[in-house]
Amino acid sequence: MKRIIIFLIAFMLATPAFSQELSKKERRQMEKELKKEQQAEEAAQKAALVNLMVHYQRFILEADKLRDKRGNTVNVSATLNFIAADSTSGVIQVGSNSYVGMNGVGGITVDGPLSNYTYSVSEKSGYYNVTYNLRTTVGTYDVRLSIAPDGRADATVSSSWPGKLNYSGYIVPIATSRVYQGTSY
Repeated sequence: MKRIIIFLIAFMLATPAFSQELSKKERRQMEKELKKEQQAEEAAQKAALVNLMVHYQRFILEADKLRDKRGNTVNVSATLNFIAADSTSGVIQVGSNSYVGMNGVGGITVDGPLSNYTYSVSEKSGYYNVTYNLRTTVGTYDVRLSIAPDGRADATVSSSWPGKLNYSGYIVPIATSRVYQGTSY
């Protein structure tokens, strides 16, 4: 942002005082270029944040869509449906605003220690592939995430019971997350 302001001041000082005002077309072109620069800077900041979250294993995928093993998709509340990784422990939750379930938020919540956390990044696309296991009192869950540089993420959670469930949403830092965790088993 500072670069943009400095650029504008330098541009104004370099323009002779006797010249005419910028035409509408030139003004629009300049605004367009400034907007592109600002968007590129924001995208770089998001990518750096995503890199830190994946590297330090500290993120929450707030899901806005769930898909079962048969391909049925449902829009859900991101505050109740999430996957969390907090360096050594993790949480998987499915919830609903419609009714109260065993976890108090209309679904199931499991938590436990993380193991076998690995990630790789595609040099070409910048996408991250993250895998880890979550060992809980009711079983072990395999979690596989595909995370875009802008934070968009898809995750597949699988186990012998109840099968496979896909989460789609955005990863966010734990400190800024807005999820509500129910009671776990």
